[in-house]
Amino acid sequence: MLRPVDSTAGLPIDTTRLSDTLPAGDFPEYNVSSQGLEAEVVYGAEDSTFYDREHNELHMWGEAYVNYLTLSVTADYILLNLDSNIALAQGLPDSSGNMAGFPKFKEGSSEFEAKKMRYNFTTHKGKIYDVLTQQSDLFIRGEHTKYIGTGGDTTKSDYVYNENAIITTCDLPQPHYGIRASKIKTIPNRLAAIGPSNIELQGVPTPLWLPFGFFPVTSSRKAGLIFPKDYEYSEAWGYGLRGIGYYLPLGDNLDAKVLGDIYFNGSWGVRVESNYVKRYKYRGKFDVGYSFRTQEENGQLDPNEVSSFSLRVSHNQDANAHPYNRIGGSINIQSNNYQSLNYNDAESVLTNTYRSNFSWSRQFPNKPYSMSIAMSHSQNTQSHRVTIEAPTIDFRLNRIYPFKRAGGGKEKWYEKFGIQYSGNWRTRIETTDSTIFTPETWAGAQSGIRHRANADMAFSIAKYLHFTPQVDYEEVWSLKYLSRTFEFVDSIHIVSDTLVGEDGSLIITQDTLDYGPTIDEYKTGFTPFRRVTGAISMNTQLFATIQMKKGFIRGLRHVFKPTFSYSYTPATKDEVYKAFVRNDISDPMSMDSFSIFEGTAQSVRPITQDAQLFSYSFNNIFEAKYYSKKDSTLKKLKLFDNFIINGNHNFAAKEFKWSKVGMRATTRFFKGATTFSLAATFDPYSIDPETGLRVNDSYFDTEGKLLRFEQLQVRFATRLTIAKIKDIFSGDKDDKSNNKSNQNTRSRGGRSGQSEFSDLFNAFSFNHNFLMTTIGRPGKDTTIIGTHTINMRGTMKLTPKWSITIGNIGYDFRSKRLTYPDIGFMRDLHCWQMSFHWQPTRGTYSLTIGVKPGSFDFLKLPHQNNNQNADTFGGF
Repeated sequence: MLRPVDSTAGLPIDTTRLSDTLPAGDFPEYNVSSQGLEAEVVYGAEDSTFYDREHNELHMWGEAYVNYLTLSVTADYILLNLDSNIALAQGLPDSSGNMAGFPKFKEGSSEFEAKKMRYNFTTHKGKIYDVLTQQSDLFIRGEHTKYIGTGGDTTKSDYVYNENAIITTCDLPQPHYGIRASKIKTIPNRLAAIGPSNIELQGVPTPLWLPFGFFPVTSSRKAGLIFPKDYEYSEAWGYGLRGIGYYLPLGDNLDAKVLGDIYFNGSWGVRVESNYVKRYKYRGKFDVGYSFRTQEENGQLDPNEVSSFSLRVSHNQDANAHPYNRIGGSINIQSNNYQSLNYNDAESVLTNTYRSNFSWSRQFPNKPYSMSIAMSHSQNTQSHRVTIEAPTIDFRLNRIYPFKRAGGGKEKWYEKFGIQYSGNWRTRIETTDSTIFTPETWAGAQSGIRHRANADMAFSIAKYLHFTPQVDYEEVWSLKYLSRTFEFVDSIHIVSDTLVGEDGSLIITQDTLDYGPTIDEYKTGFTPFRRVTGAISMNTQLFATIQMKKGFIRGLRHVFKPTFSYSYTPATKDEVYKAFVRNDISDPMSMDSFSIFEGTAQSVRPITQDAQLFSYSFNNIFEAKYYSKKDSTLKKLKLFDNFIINGNHNFAAKEFKWSKVGMRATTRFFKGATTFSLAATFDPYSIDPETGLRVNDSYFDTEGKLLRFEQLQVRFATRLTIAKIKDIFSGDKDDKSNNKSNQNTRSRGGRSGQSEFSDLFNAFSFNHNFLMTTIGRPGKDTTIIGTHTINMRGTMKLTPKWSITIGNIGYDFRSKRLTYPDIGFMRDLHCWQMSFHWQPTRGTYSLTIGVKPGSFDFLKLPHQNNNQNADTFGGF
């Protein structure tokens, strides 16, 4: 028999019940039984407590509680028998007559609610009625439940046995759906196992039965089966399962997921995903996929088979992982339109350029040099061209000043002399996405090394004129060189024609189109290239300002930054150029020259004659200052971020001494929402009106004008969000609201109707792109609209339950058509959700009604039309 420890000492006792009149000092002591509890029981109640001496029972009313070891029981009424160590807990009627204050039980990791329960503190077993248990995202409701606890023993596990129970992810008292089973065994934070069961909808049994089931209920990672993401049917591919697979944790820092697509007609796909992370060190993801699609074409005996491949890797190093080493980047390689073939969303279909960049770099402490090793890749899914540069090794010597004195003092002119060096090894492969992994592709890789050294010294004259003389040296070592030969053929490129003479006779004529093809071949061999350039440059800055005391505009400022330079580069030696017989009809024995470095890894451009260039560049910045009536202050406004004019004159050239004059400018409107840029080209020489070719005649001499207009490009690029639009019209200088453009719709309580409507579009972005090109031609210029598109993307929450997703919708004004609309609707059905996605350009759609993502998200009713048989829902 045990004497309880009363934690309610000092609280008022219910005087309407029998009280103990024994003096405190005369209370008898009891010997503790060998079968007694391991620790003291702490109990109490907010309303009242009553100790029944006759039956050795303790009654507690009103938010009563009992705590023992790791166990806690709360309820409106608790009866504790001190002989049997059994506690009974249940609810009581409230003031309106409804039952309330139901028992809540917690022991270790086990926690549940019930209408009534009994628990034995000695055996750690309990009987629970109408219990609600939550394990992970699962709710288990059982009529009769048996609980076996561990009593705080960490080497054992709790067990919960439910009879006539339903397991669901719906948290309502009457769940919308569930799996009804006669028996459910639960090991908290580990597993829920069920026997024969069937699915219920709104309390109505369905004919869908399960012989058994296992559901992980742990928050930690466990290996297990991944149910299919989609069940679909395609006339081309047959019935199929998408996203079925297996999850496998590989330690604390790594996991793996193997997913597969299986179709009855023989099409299949497999994808392996892996995530890894190490705190304060790095994190990354690896995703490789292979897809095989086969389908029969009308009129063909053999099926059409398409194989595609995808490799995506991302690695990010923590900023504090290492002070000198840095590694990271991303890899995204596709073959045969993998994304577009397997997915229908706008991003997968519209993306036609994929790029990869991955690098390792090393900074040497207290040293003036560094190095890096990198790989890069770019591919275009429309042209199927792929360019890979791997590896690219860079070694850089930062600028050093060999004559710099260590003691300090006034700097001498020679102390400004500095040198720097860079070395680059590059291996380049150019191929197609279908042949990227063939041995022939990698055998044709181009490799080369480029050295660059520079020596310069900066000084100023008259304080504002800054001069920099310099000498640049470049040396390239190519491991392959171009060999071009001419294959003379005198028959296969001759075209015959038959004419009828005046006397009726037939005259046969022959016309030679060419004398044969030229054959390019890259041969292995060490081939060097060297070039030296000497130059001197001068730059300064001039400022012009106009101040005004009245009006909206209060000031104008012009910053003028001229740069002049002179450089000399000697001609490349003749051995860099080779000659071959050109296939010229008029002169089949003529010779044409080419560079043996053409198409090599280091992109050398030799010159055949000396270059003495006088170059000029004028950079202009225009700013204004205006008066704001809103806050009575002066504010700055940039009219043009830059307005640059440049060109050069080659004193050593035999013709065309003056280069074309380039002009480019950039400015921004509406607080940076719109960027305007233009680029123009002017030529100081005339063109032949018949051939349209440039001639060595000054345009000023022939037309009396200094420059001839050649080309103009004008570009507008705009990106707007609702937050940005509000910021523009509010006149607020603070642009912080732009950073909130992608936040979810905020609470609308107490807001005006106008604010409520605009908040619907908070997660939307609107983009407009316009590119116009004007080409100068004799007689009349030609204007071409290269790009003119507008599109919109985002999510709109119409009501708390309805939302619309626009993956993409836009309009191309050139082709006069919509640009791949991708529209989705979603309806929140509490524990279920309904979604519909439609891509009318392809005629693809998907309609899914299913359980929300979680343990039971395999319960769904999907219906979709894939891109291989998208002809039943229309499109445009």
